[in-house]
Amino acid sequence: MLKRIVYFALILGVALGTIKLYALWWERHESLNPQVVSAAPYVYTERLPVRGVLFWQEERLASRWDGTVTYPSAEPRRVAKGETVAVVSGPSGKMAVKSPRVGYFVAGLDGAEGKWNYSSFWSDRTSLPDVPAFVPIAPGSAVKKGGAVGKLILQPQELRGIFYADGTPGLFRDIKAGYVRVRLREKEWPQRADVRVHEAVGQKVRLYLTLPFFPPELALSRGFSMILEGGERSGVAVPETAVTYRDGKLGVYQVEGNVVTFRSVEGLPVEGHRFFVTSGLSSGNVVLLEAQKGKEGKIRLW
Repeated sequence: MLKRIVYFALILGVALGTIKLYALWWERHESLNPQVVSAAPYVYTERLPVRGVLFWQEERLASRWDGTVTYPSAEPRRVAKGETVAVVSGPSGKMAVKSPRVGYFVAGLDGAEGKWNYSSFWSDRTSLPDVPAFVPIAPGSAVKKGGAVGKLILQPQELRGIFYADGTPGLFRDIKAGYVRVRLREKEWPQRADVRVHEAVGQKVRLYLTLPFFPPELALSRGFSMILEGGERSGVAVPETAVTYRDGKLGVYQVEGNVVTFRSVEGLPVEGHRFFVTSGLSSGNVVLLEAQKGKEGKIRLW
């Protein structure tokens, strides 16, 4: 029995020793043969979510009769001059409310019609105004003579807005050129918005813009959010794992020939688990993929 215990203990000791030797060998192998990656050219664009308020020319459309109102369509839509936008049913029958000109007809009001304009809000340098809630007029609602059946937003016209954004250097470079780039959604192509007026407000910049789009659905709210793109910067990108801190400095382990040295860099994380390097590396420079495991010295590249 004792011999069997000693036998199995020897086998276990040999196995553990083999595993430890293999681990040491693998650690040395990886230190001498690390994975490397090349710095690739990269163009970084700031994407700044912004919130603002919109301005447009509009007029209320009124009924000339008492009755109940219905609509050919309850959705905001473009209508032609003379097109029926609402029907009022009264004691004398059904009467059509026609559009006096081309525009977007909206079956509802928010109470700010005739009061909401740029000059009323630009003087307030502290915050954006509260956006009034849009109240739709339901089909079948009672309407008095002279009462509103909706509003018409004249077309064509430029959509304008006041927005607050972080005052980054890239954004100020674009503003100086007279325009910024905006997009409604993340995956859409950016479009140019002309800067009418701008003003620095603390760490923010306030912009009065002419927007390059005006879809009918924007007429449902005077509040608006979008993505603003700041100026482009060129540099290189490496995987985030290639960047680490050493002695309080951000850097990479650069490979030149078969020698590894630590090199300080500047930059910031970007999408795709990459790090955008603005200073310290050039395109084509080779660095260790796993900086946390890196150390200076000689390596073998197979």
